[in-house]
Amino acid sequence: MRSNGQPVYNFCVSVDDATMAISHFIRAEEHLPNTLRQALIYKALGFAMPCFAHVSLILAPNRSKLSKRHGATSVGQFRDMGFLPEAMVNYLALLGWGDGTENEFFTLD
Repeated sequence: MRSNGQPVYNFCVSVDDATMAISHFIRAEEHLPNTLRQALIYKALGFAMPCFAHVSLILAPNRSKLSKRHGATSVGQFRDMGFLPEAMVNYLALLGWGDGTENEFFTLD
């Protein structure tokens, strides 16, 4: 708790995610320091431990974080622009990662 009686971020999100039965997280590597704190909160409160995956940030050409000024910022916006779900999955699956094969196409299956 903060000195003003307000609960801190990691406590709030841990309780919220656990009560919503969130089991898997895929989030930016900048949240890696929060993972240990949240894991300790999960354990202390007896909640099931979720699975965490941390991925690199997707950056603009000038290496700054993406924002609205860089264009589409949500999956919904890409869908509205006509991008196929399979194309988004394939692009995001290969962004900064490879499965060790020459495979360039992934499906929703």
